[in-house]
Amino acid sequence: MTVKAIGLLLLDVSGPHLLRDERVITELADKHGYTLTRLVTIAHDTFMPTTLIVATAHNMGATMVIAPSVDHIKHARAIAIACDLITPTHRIPCTSPDRRGGMS
Repeated sequence: MTVKAIGLLLLDVSGPHLLRDERVITELADKHGYTLTRLVTIAHDTFMPTTLIVATAHNMGATMVIAPSVDHIKHARAIAIACDLITPTHRIPCTSPDRRGGMS
């Protein structure tokens, strides 16, 4: 079964490197065999961004959030209740009692 994932970009963090960061997300999904179902972009005025991320993951059936760097992951503990988080250099496993141990 393929793991579904969403990508996460904070526009304020990406700045002029938005296309590069999108490519990092896509390449990381491909490398691990994840199906990228959506790219969530968060701006400084996005209402309730953590809720948006978790709700989008849930609605897309995603169990993984992929970001180009840890700088894009705010409130990691809250997101990790619902999903695993991965960047090129870090992995934060889901802490839900139903999924403890994460996905690969």
